[in-house]
Amino acid sequence: MRHAKGEGLWNGKAFKVIIMAAGMSRRFGGNKLLTGFHGRPLADWIFKAVEAAGCEPGDVTVVWHDPSVAVLSEVYGYNTCYNAAPEEGQSVSVRLGIEAAGAARAYLFLTADQPLLSGQTIAGMLSAFPLGKGKIMMASWQGKVGNPVIFDAWFKSELLELTGDTGGRRIIKLHPEAAVRYEVEFAEELMDVDHVQDLERLSEILSSYSDL
Repeated sequence: MRHAKGEGLWNGKAFKVIIMAAGMSRRFGGNKLLTGFHGRPLADWIFKAVEAAGCEPGDVTVVWHDPSVAVLSEVYGYNTCYNAAPEEGQSVSVRLGIEAAGAARAYLFLTADQPLLSGQTIAGMLSAFPLGKGKIMMASWQGKVGNPVIFDAWFKSELLELTGDTGGRRIIKLHPEAAVRYEVEFAEELMDVDHVQDLERLSEILSSYSDL
């Protein structure tokens, strides 16, 4: 069964979607999010996937550092939030994203460097998430977990107190009993881009899709 069992129904209002797109891309050697990937900037792939999932633009917040990323996200009508200190770690984007997004029953966090993550997977996670049960849902493939991640609003105060570059992983470690998994269809949906070689590998995978 692909979808995790849950009682929550996605109605487009309970969730706020936060796309973290303010990383420094140190290992990549330049702003990877603006690097071309099959004719489009890398970040555009996740922006398009969120749109394909049926998310209301007003419920989506993009945390950015490079103005070009903000401009790109505004094409979709998404809200934007400037991160002036990305060097302080992922926790800054988490905090800024929540504060900008406002009240919600749950928060879906995505990174902007997973170009093969599908809108179907995003919509599936939102539909399967057990709202109001104090759960954390992680995308997973054959035992390996990754992004996206959904946190029930019960964890909001802990998310706002994060520091450094740990992100939500610290909260998941503190509350293993709350963690549930959502099995994605393809392993490459969880693959992100840290190095140029990662982008090349994902490009090869995408090209193989088109050859089928």
